[in-house]
Amino acid sequence: MARSNAGKDSSPNSNQPLDAITDFLEEPDNYPEPTGKVTVKDTHLSRVFLTDDYVYKLKKSLRYDFLDFSSLQARLRNCETEVVINSELAPSVYQGVVVLAQGGSGGFELGGSGEPVDYLVKMRRLPDSANLEAQLEDGGPDRAEVDAAATRLARFYRDRPVAGGVDPEHYRSLCRERRDELRDLPLSPGDDLDRLHDRLQRALRDHGDALARRHRVDVHGDLRPQHVYLGEDPVFIDRLEFNSELRLLDPVEELVFFQLECQRLSHGWVGERFLRTYCELSGDQPPQWLPGLYQGYRGLLWALLSARHLERNDTRKPWAEIARDYLRRGLAAMKED
Repeated sequence: MARSNAGKDSSPNSNQPLDAITDFLEEPDNYPEPTGKVTVKDTHLSRVFLTDDYVYKLKKSLRYDFLDFSSLQARLRNCETEVVINSELAPSVYQGVVVLAQGGSGGFELGGSGEPVDYLVKMRRLPDSANLEAQLEDGGPDRAEVDAAATRLARFYRDRPVAGGVDPEHYRSLCRERRDELRDLPLSPGDDLDRLHDRLQRALRDHGDALARRHRVDVHGDLRPQHVYLGEDPVFIDRLEFNSELRLLDPVEELVFFQLECQRLSHGWVGERFLRTYCELSGDQPPQWLPGLYQGYRGLLWALLSARHLERNDTRKPWAEIARDYLRRGLAAMKED
């Protein structure tokens, strides 16, 4: 079965001593700036080291069908790309790429001049209190700060050059592929999966001509509340860096997904405000059916991305429940004709 660029894991490959590097980077004395402690967190693609004032992100040596980080040069290129593309929405955050070099006596040196062992993206650490996801989980953010962030993002979208139109047939193909893959995963979605797929295919057929007139631009690519930091100077971190094609989207699709994520945290008004601000500042007035179609499609996509964790025996979250919730929300957005 064909796989999309959102990809399923293929064969991870490791050529770096990740455990040894982790042991080194867990020690506060091994950083160029003073820090009282180092906290280590894992994402799917990176191992992240948080000092008192900075974040160091180490790319894992992985190979999937949608990326290849298995070589040192590939990881360097990815680090450099991440810094460059995030300079637009978070210019004060991304500090650059730092080399982890071979030090004396067979050890490591962060920022050293010896033989490179690996590379890390260095970021200024942002206050947890400014993170939108944390604020949504703790009662909700200040409306004026939400408006400031929404305005900044809307202007970013408005000023992007058009990178082509939306291809309805591509979406129809992706919907079929994702439905078929979800059927093969240990999810037990009931009839929600087929109902959502059928409604998506019908909407893509009925509105295909109008959808093809929509435009795509180079957006954030992974816009979720956890990547938004509010305040006097709002920033948006962690733009999707490993595949530029995946960032080429209708801004309304990205904002509808952001709205879905805010709804899941019981504050859908935040996402609604972002979408409304974009429409007001850009003059883009999407047809009434479009947000529902995009939310249905994103519900299907994120059901699949969540369910893939089941194959990896990932127990960090209740992935089956999360996947089924995405299907239900996507289905609810796709109103019957």
